[in-house]
Amino acid sequence: MKPTVLLTGVMGFTLWAALMLVLAYPHDWVSLANAPVLLILVSSIYSLLLPLSLSLALSALAVLMFNYQMVPPVHTLHVDLHEHGILLITMMGVSWLITYLLRRQKQIAALERQQAQRTLQLMQWSEKLREVDNPQHLLSDLHQLLLGLAEGATRVLIGFTSHELELLNPTQMKAFDACLQENKALGRSTGRYDNLEDLYLPMRGKSKAYGVCVCMGTDIDVNEAVWVRDAQALLDQMGLACDRRDNALRAQSARESAQTQKTRSLFLTSIAHDQRTPLTSIMTSASAILDQTDRLSQDEIRHYAELIQEETQQVARLTDNTLTLARLSGEQVQVPMQLESVEDMVAAVLQRLRKRKAMYLPTVKVASGLPLLNCNMVLVEQVLDNLIDNAIKHSGAPGSVELNVLQQQGEVVFRVADRGQGMQSQLKSQGDESRGLGIGLQLCKAVAQVHCGRLEFSSDAKTGQGVIASFALPMNTSQEYGT
Repeated sequence: MKPTVLLTGVMGFTLWAALMLVLAYPHDWVSLANAPVLLILVSSIYSLLLPLSLSLALSALAVLMFNYQMVPPVHTLHVDLHEHGILLITMMGVSWLITYLLRRQKQIAALERQQAQRTLQLMQWSEKLREVDNPQHLLSDLHQLLLGLAEGATRVLIGFTSHELELLNPTQMKAFDACLQENKALGRSTGRYDNLEDLYLPMRGKSKAYGVCVCMGTDIDVNEAVWVRDAQALLDQMGLACDRRDNALRAQSARESAQTQKTRSLFLTSIAHDQRTPLTSIMTSASAILDQTDRLSQDEIRHYAELIQEETQQVARLTDNTLTLARLSGEQVQVPMQLESVEDMVAAVLQRLRKRKAMYLPTVKVASGLPLLNCNMVLVEQVLDNLIDNAIKHSGAPGSVELNVLQQQGEVVFRVADRGQGMQSQLKSQGDESRGLGIGLQLCKAVAQVHCGRLEFSSDAKTGQGVIASFALPMNTSQEYGT
């Protein structure tokens, strides 16, 4: 029994006992005329503190005591019906009527307070569901709310699948699954499978049920219709929240699929754009040699052969870039990395340019004292090769391409600058793609991302000429890479 209930009961009995003492030992101010008023007043008060049946019984005892002590002949229960019968009957009726009305009003007020509290509880629960990303994480909170509605019942179970609830027997698991599939309440007092001892309430979404609440046996001793209504409202809020999350996930998946399709289309377009020019040059040179062999000199044939060789190397580089980019674009990419020397990587790139017989080599400046970089040497060299090769194509003159490697704000920065056509401000965010880098640019961005670095493009602030490509890698060798 709750302490507040015990206290109010003691107070009610105390008031009744005080009334009985007053009636048993009346004073001069207590007479036959005013004693009924006092009895009705006190009985009205203790009827608010005690249960209805007990209040009615105590009121009857108080009227009998009044009759015994104050109605002539006193100290007897004999009543003169002509003189005092109407008085006693009226006292008893008024006392019981007031007791019943007051108790009824108290019950109505309690129900209104309870309903207001549950309405507030439902609103707070709805707001709580809106604030979380995954409403299924609030399953334990929902269970506590349902237990509160059931006023202490302990066998209210809730889950998203029947296998989550270990206490269910095979029959209960079948009923659970039926409620989940049909998205309708079933069990006692529902009109569906009334022979079941338990009650099954679904978490109803717009199109399906996401879980089921099982009220086992007859543990709920409150008004079942009211409990079912309020419990179903809480469960429906959870079901609708799960529904909203599913819709959000589907919308996100659709957006990601559309973005993937767009990226794939751009990727294929870039491949076709970058390979069309060298393939056209190869086909033109090969056709010239085949169709005009008798009229071409040895020098002209050599020139076409060298052109075919150069363009074939370009196609090979584009193919390597494409394959590397495809590998880096996969999910959970693991890239092996180790400490590498900046000077060695720059020297390897320059040696590769010499072997390809590039139009001219860049001017290289490497700062002294640079630390070893935790990186993938092959990928970094591929980025530098792409940036330098593109700068050479657009620089316009020998000696106009520079490669500066320096240490700046916790990063090692590779800056490739040329004096060719600059970029418009609206194209800087796209990088050098406006000048035909294409797949190479995508590869450079992917390599920068996998190394937790950055790739930026800019033009000379004063003249607006030329392009400066900055490829920066962090010097923090303790950082984890490869994701």
